[in-house]
Amino acid sequence: MNLDLHRDAVTRDETIVRYLRRRLPDAGEFESHYLTCDDCFEELGATRLLIEALSLPAVASSREAGVAVLRFLAPAQLLRDSVELQAVLDAVRLQNESRVLIDLSTVSRIDSAGLGVLMNCYCHARRSSGSVKLLKPNAPVKKVLAITKLDSVLETFDDESAAISSFAEQANS
Repeated sequence: MNLDLHRDAVTRDETIVRYLRRRLPDAGEFESHYLTCDDCFEELGATRLLIEALSLPAVASSREAGVAVLRFLAPAQLLRDSVELQAVLDAVRLQNESRVLIDLSTVSRIDSAGLGVLMNCYCHARRSSGSVKLLKPNAPVKKVLAITKLDSVLETFDDESAAISSFAEQANS
C-alpha cells in the first residue's frame, strides 16, 4: 500500500472509509501511520463520527393507544432527497401503519416532496381505514400546509393527548 495519504485528500478519505469498514488489505500499515500522524488521526475520528451518524435512524416510532407516533430524532427538514423523508415513508408503508401521528415539532422546512410523502402516507393509511395526523407543526410548516390547502386534509394538533384521543373518536364515529 502506498501511504502517501497527504498528496490526495480523496485517496486519504477513501482509505479511511475502507479501514473503518474493515476492507483495507493492509490495516496494520495504515494503523501505524495514523497513530503518528495528527492529520490522519483527526480525519479518522471525524469520518468515524460521520459514518456512525449516517447509520442512525432518523425517525423513532412508538405506540400509544394503538397509534404509531413518529418523532424525528434530530432537527429535520422534509425536503427532496432528505433521509428523514424516506424514513417517514418507510415507517408508515413498510410497517403497514394505518393510524399514524407524525410529530413535526422539530421540522423547520417542508417542500413539495415532503408534502407528497405526507399525502402518500395519508393515502396508504386511508386504504386501511386509518388516518395520518400531524402534531405541533411550526409556523412556516403550518403556512405551507395552509397555502397548499393540505391543512384541510391532514388534521393538525398542538396537544399530543388530544391528537391520540382523536383517533379513538374517529373510530367510534
